[in-house]
Amino acid sequence: MQQSFKTDLPVSVRAPEDPEDIQRFIDTLFEPDNRAYPALVSALQYENKPKFGPSTVSNIRFVVERFDEISLKGRLRISYDMQLTFGCEDFTKDHHNQHSYYNFNINIPDNSLDFSTDIVEERSTADEF
Repeated sequence: MQQSFKTDLPVSVRAPEDPEDIQRFIDTLFEPDNRAYPALVSALQYENKPKFGPSTVSNIRFVVERFDEISLKGRLRISYDMQLTFGCEDFTKDHHNQHSYYNFNINIPDNSLDFSTDIVEERSTADEF
């Protein structure tokens, strides 16, 4: 299953002009008070829901794996902590240092950013027969 989301570029955030600016660009874009932050948290929660159920995501960190300043496309490693709550048992479980990879595309004409995970092949019950 592939996760994706799109977010508008905030007015105060400008597209990076050279590769050294991309990490600062991503860090600024995903500050907790920016609109992109809840979209990212929601995508991470949804990505993990089939494996773990409902979760809380915190301590989000970013590493830009690659970025092409011509095409404005890149790849991002997102590290985070996740807390699972098991309501029936009144029990919580912490999962530290989880990570996901997202490809991104800065779309200047639309003033937006597109994010998507790799397509993960899921096993089908038909594979068992």
